[in-house]
Amino acid sequence: MVKRKREINSLEVNIMEKILAIELIQRFKATYDKPPNWAWPLKPSIPLVGQTYKPGKGLLVYASAENLTGLNHEISERFTSGAAWDRYRFQYKSSGRRSKDFFPDVGIQPMTDGGLFAAGLFIAEKLNLEKGETPRSFLETIAVSNWCKFSIKSATNKDYLYNIEKLTASLPYVVHELTLLQPRVVLIPKKIWNWPSLREAMESASPSSRFLAVSQFNASVVNRSLKNDDCSAKQLKEQLKDTLLARWMKELKRMNKDNAWRYIAMLDKCVV
Repeated sequence: MVKRKREINSLEVNIMEKILAIELIQRFKATYDKPPNWAWPLKPSIPLVGQTYKPGKGLLVYASAENLTGLNHEISERFTSGAAWDRYRFQYKSSGRRSKDFFPDVGIQPMTDGGLFAAGLFIAEKLNLEKGETPRSFLETIAVSNWCKFSIKSATNKDYLYNIEKLTASLPYVVHELTLLQPRVVLIPKKIWNWPSLREAMESASPSSRFLAVSQFNASVVNRSLKNDDCSAKQLKEQLKDTLLARWMKELKRMNKDNAWRYIAMLDKCVV
């Protein structure tokens, strides 16, 4: 009887995740006409919605934008097939679960290198949100996406977080996400949140959400921008040395692992 109940609960969870994904894809398709003339000619992707993500209770993690410079050499199936509308889930299914890497590849940076996994775990523990013991189980409790749904077509990666016109092209899709997912907490790049028109639209779409506007979790930020947080970072690292977060922080890629604690110290100030 207990086993049967668990199977029913698991089925209900999977159905909810599929309903959210299907509804998001439908809304994205209804909104999409063609990409901006400055962008790669690719469809905007919905977030990867975790199988146990709960509207009103979950965490939504935003990176800024996809780095698509590699498309100058090859455009893979996840960008050209029907999977393009949900390509972060597609990437996870096709490579993430088979990978031996500690952090799964979902086609979003800095998720794949572990930074936003660690940041999300810290927030979840601090604010008593659902979490998992491994990055893969944690991923199924949250939703993750790139805020910018389009990327500048260029041989090099170009940031446009200071360009309100380019950012506004993504806003209708972000509003769809927030309206449907109704996250309890949203981790969002500070440069995007600082635009009043974008901030007002997001707050209107999900008025009960708590938005945490922070810098991106990358080597440049932790090595240079957050130097003033070094003292509190060392104290926090010692305080949390035997925790799940500490184990995850040791697995971060492409950054100084000690300096990375500066980012956690910065987050600690945001969630007081």
